[in-house]
Amino acid sequence: MKRHRLPIRSGRRRGMMLAVTLVLMTLIALGSLWMTRTLLDQQRLNKRLRNFSRAFYAAEGGVALVIGWGNHPEDYTPNTNLFQFNGSTFPNLVAAIGGSGLMFDSDALHDLGIDTLSSKYSYDSARIKQVELLPPDPSHDPVSCLFKVRSTGWGADGVEKTILAYLQPNISLTTIQLPAALISNNIAAIGGNSRIHWGEAWSIHNFSMIARSQFTDLLGDSRAIYRTEGDIIFDSTWKETVHVTRAADQPGLDSYAPHFFQHLPAGSLVVPEFDYQTFKDIAVANGRYYSTDAAGNIYRGGIEDAAHRVVGFLAEFGVPNRATAPYDFTFVDTIDGQPPAADGSNLATINDSGNSLGLKGVYWIGANLAMGGAGTPPSAVGVDPDGNPHTLSKIFLDGVLYGAGTIDFAGNPGVYGSIVAMRGFIGGGTPDIYYNSALASGLEISHGNLGSILKIALFDANPPTS
Repeated sequence: MKRHRLPIRSGRRRGMMLAVTLVLMTLIALGSLWMTRTLLDQQRLNKRLRNFSRAFYAAEGGVALVIGWGNHPEDYTPNTNLFQFNGSTFPNLVAAIGGSGLMFDSDALHDLGIDTLSSKYSYDSARIKQVELLPPDPSHDPVSCLFKVRSTGWGADGVEKTILAYLQPNISLTTIQLPAALISNNIAAIGGNSRIHWGEAWSIHNFSMIARSQFTDLLGDSRAIYRTEGDIIFDSTWKETVHVTRAADQPGLDSYAPHFFQHLPAGSLVVPEFDYQTFKDIAVANGRYYSTDAAGNIYRGGIEDAAHRVVGFLAEFGVPNRATAPYDFTFVDTIDGQPPAADGSNLATINDSGNSLGLKGVYWIGANLAMGGAGTPPSAVGVDPDGNPHTLSKIFLDGVLYGAGTIDFAGNPGVYGSIVAMRGFIGGGTPDIYYNSALASGLEISHGNLGSILKIALFDANPPTS
């Protein structure tokens, strides 16, 4: 039986395909339009977020500006006395803030040339719009402060951001005073060829003197004076008896005598105090704290594991470019993190030898320090007490080294500054120690690694509008 197919109308099929295609094209068009709109909205949002971020960073820049003026008051050229620090506060600034505050508006900032933040492509990306210094309000402030900084930044398209920072004086080391080039709170056995230049050397107990041949060159240096409350002990190179004075007002009996003073009354040589807790707090506050273990290993931040272990004293603290580097500050703690024991039982012994780096700064070492040689540290320019500059070769240290234990120098590590050894200066090396006379009145330690004079006690990214 023969079957017959029903005819399919091709026109109807084409109509259905056209309708489906139209629907699909409409959906694709709507999807493309939605995606385009989404991308545009996202672009606008990103632009606003970018401008908001720039406004925030500009506002932060206003706070940094005030902190910078605290460190360098001469940079605020309209009044270089306004941000002068007297050791504990800013009297002129506090008086200017008074009870109502001090305003640096956009015009004032613009006149100083510090309002605009530029991108690396040299277009203005943001602006410090306004900086206000406000007096403290003890009844409402969440933390105590010297004053507050309310800073507003502008980031284009009318986007602004205001922040509030509560500022306090920072725990910082700004000056340090020492009366002599070498100070030993115990014995001083300088032996060998070690010599003191431009200043004095003090020892509470007996002072073992250098060879006579090495002292001859110091006769022309009237400031090279050795003082002790004990005996000055001369070695066999001093063939005849050297007469030493017993007080500063007695004339010497020969050409050497004016340089030596022994048997001084007990307590007449006052060793400056390097208070353990004060220096430790400064180090912790400024990220310059190190700890030790009984084996004499040093660890960054007090975290005693392999990742934080220091590979060597000079390798860690040496300064590659000492001429341009600021004075550093470093605190190396005792074994148990407690003040140095009277018997030295919590002091490790740190052993190291020299390399091509030198130190620059103030180093508080809660350990015995034994340097096995200076290596070849770079030279340094030292200024004698008469103001004349000198190029000093192989200067291991430009600054101050305080040792809570003994300090033992082998080799010939030169020093420009001062050394304090609380348990004695020992060893048979040949160091030349040149006194930095600025230490007599107070050597200014630049900020940099020591932290700013002002610090942010609290930061409020969303302060009240009024």
